[in-house]
Amino acid sequence: MKKVNLFIAMVVAGLLGSCTPQEVKQMPPARYSVAHPEVRDIQYMLEFPGYQQSELVVDLLSRVEGYLMEIRYEAGKSVAKGDTLFVIEPRNYKNKVQQAEAQLLTSQANLALAQTTLARMQDAYKSNAVSEIDLIEATTKVDQCKAAVQSSKAQLETAQTNLSYCYILAPQSGRVTRSLVDEGNYITPHTKLATFYKDDQMYVYFLIEASKLIWAQNEAKKSDAQVKKAGQPFSAVEVKLTDSQGNDQYFSGQLDYLSPSADLSTGTVDMRAVLKNDKRALNNGVYAKVSFSYKDVKDAVLIPESSIGTDQSGRYIYVVENDTVRYRSVQIGQLQRDNMREIVKGLSADEYYITKALTRVRNGQVIDPIIEQADTTAVVK
Repeated sequence: MKKVNLFIAMVVAGLLGSCTPQEVKQMPPARYSVAHPEVRDIQYMLEFPGYQQSELVVDLLSRVEGYLMEIRYEAGKSVAKGDTLFVIEPRNYKNKVQQAEAQLLTSQANLALAQTTLARMQDAYKSNAVSEIDLIEATTKVDQCKAAVQSSKAQLETAQTNLSYCYILAPQSGRVTRSLVDEGNYITPHTKLATFYKDDQMYVYFLIEASKLIWAQNEAKKSDAQVKKAGQPFSAVEVKLTDSQGNDQYFSGQLDYLSPSADLSTGTVDMRAVLKNDKRALNNGVYAKVSFSYKDVKDAVLIPESSIGTDQSGRYIYVVENDTVRYRSVQIGQLQRDNMREIVKGLSADEYYITKALTRVRNGQVIDPIIEQADTTAVVK
């Protein structure tokens, strides 16, 4: 049996030895996706943290005392200018208005009587029927009655004003928070009832370093297209809100305020943007990120951020030349909103780069490249 096994082994060895190198099966080259970079016009942006504030914020305070009788609005809903929001018990203030009106009528009647008496005194004085002192007393009485009328008018106006304070109205069209006091409670002057927000426009406040502002202004002046389009450097802004899931939402606005002075303690300049908020998508007090462009770049070369690697030398990509992978260091620019990164130096528009699997590919490796396209793929020839 041992002789038979030895014979079979010798036959197999002889057969293998007779095969030529060309007949040994070779492994096919690995397949990797490649693509040309995207070329388009882009804008360089500066981004800063900021916060939103309604155009008008008003604390609604009581100015008279009494029981809170009615709350006439729905919390958080829109109200129109002049809508009645709260009613403080008006009965006592109506009574004071009626008293003031009665006092005014009395003062006016006394004035009319005093004026009639003075006229008769003047006629009687001409015929020496009354003395000069009587005439003086009648004149003084008229003046006193005139003063009493003015005082009564002022008291009536004060009573009417206090009565109007029983009805707290919306100062503008906007929204109102929930009431901080329930109906039926007794309130005193200066009690805060709610807060009103005029939010059809929204302000976004943010700070920028003074040195960076100067630099950005100089950069913007170099970009003719940007200055020509905006009329002035970075007048248009975008405000980004990010939800808990990391989704971004963008709103367009205009810069409307630049502080004339920098803060000496922080070296920052206060700036403000204004945004339309017709759909009430923006809310007071919410933090946001404000960005504005300061430079236009024509025909920028862009590739996905995920196609760029990082090592001790910096950022790099893999390009494909004649089906062979080549390592190449690149100089990168700003990351765009769609996660595309500008390649400032190191890649031309007509070259192919490896789009993914950077950790598996090696410099000098021969591959079977597959061109990435929208709907189909084709082998590089």
